[in-house]
Amino acid sequence: MSISYNPKTTALLVIDMQVYFRNSANKIIKNVQSLVKRCHEKAIPVFWTQHGHRNVEFDGGALARWWGKEECFKWGSKDWEILPELRPYVLRSPTAIDILDFVIKSKTRYDAFYKTELNTLLISLGIETLIISGVSTNVCCETTARSGFNQDYNIIFLDDATAADNDEMHKASILNLAYGFAKISTVKEVNEWL
Repeated sequence: MSISYNPKTTALLVIDMQVYFRNSANKIIKNVQSLVKRCHEKAIPVFWTQHGHRNVEFDGGALARWWGKEECFKWGSKDWEILPELRPYVLRSPTAIDILDFVIKSKTRYDAFYKTELNTLLISLGIETLIISGVSTNVCCETTARSGFNQDYNIIFLDDATAADNDEMHKASILNLAYGFAKISTVKEVNEWL
């Protein structure tokens, strides 16, 4: 697949690579590491999301009703932390001023745009294209991709840097997104394009 978008107006979105989602995330950690490294080399902004609830009674909404309050992990807890294998990328050196990493800690829904600062930051940086990676393919990643598309971003969705609880759910999302929302790509293709 050839990508015709401008890499200079592109950002990487790494969705919910947190301790709570370790089982799904394990499948893609190495690919996410590779992509983040390439983005840093090319001064492409990287956005990390951390899903969590400060008070599930007030910020859980339909998500808490669907999954149950006990499944809505607490903001600041161990489950909320970004996986240790990726943490060095988030806690970058203060001297690395050319690396643009942003951590979105206000995410309480599947959609990373919903009541967060993500869109404001993307607009301020002149971003037109979003590369989507992370977990879960069929929940937060797909919802965010659709939302981003509806806000007129070009969406590149990574088949090998997103993961779900099982392959069936992952493949169903990829099929749906490819139909009308996103260019489906691989880490190798995107790394070459960047």
